Parts: sequence; C-alpha cells; structure tokens
Amino acid sequence: MGNLTIISETGFPHAACLFEYAEVKTWCGFKPKIPKFPAFWGYVDRSDRAIYIKKSIRFEVPDRTLQEAIAILEDKYNDRWFSIWWGINCIDFAIEAAKLCELQVPEQISLCSLFCHHR
Repeated sequence: MGNLTIISETGFPHAACLFEYAEVKTWCGFKPKIPKFPAFWGYVDRSDRAIYIKKSIRFEVPDRTLQEAIAILEDKYNDRWFSIWWGINCIDFAIEAAKLCELQVPEQISLCSLFCHHR
C-alpha cells in the first residue's frame, strides 16, 4: 500500500498532491505555464513542494491505483486551460486525484452558487 497526500501551500495559495508507492515519491500539481498568472494554459508541475506545506492530509491507497491516477492526471491536465475563477485549477486537480484514488469527495460548490442569487 502507498499513500496519497494532498497539501495546501504557504504563501501564494496552491494545492498539490504527493503520490508515494514502492519507494517512489511523485509530486503532481496543476499550474499555469506563466507562474502565478490567474488564467493561462496549464501543465502538471512535478516539482517537490515539501518545503511549502502549510496543511496536509494523507490517505492509504493501493500502489496500482496511485500509478494509474498519475497517468490519467498527466494525460488530462497537460496543456489544459488553467483559471482560478471559472475554469480548472489546482483544487480541481487535487479533487480529481482523490476521486481517482477511490476516495469519497463531497460535491463541489460552484462560485456562481455562492454569489448568484436566484429569486
């Protein structure tokens, strides 16, 4: 059995995932190709985020599931549009990682449901 660790970072808000299995540690997060830019083409960032961890949670997951999740995330998120407000962002990436690792994740609340009032 391996582990999926989901982190939030200090400083500029960001979420990322650490996949650990069979002596392998793989960091994955979704970022815009222009650093800290709120909307641009994104990529799967593999840089070590350990020194930036603010909070984290770790789940035990089968090794094979972790490997499959990384492959799916890489394929789906490289060269995808990143947008903090209305598109896909690092939080969506972390949520999808959790779902791919067979974790139960509550439904997301859309920004519109928070700010748009239906009368």
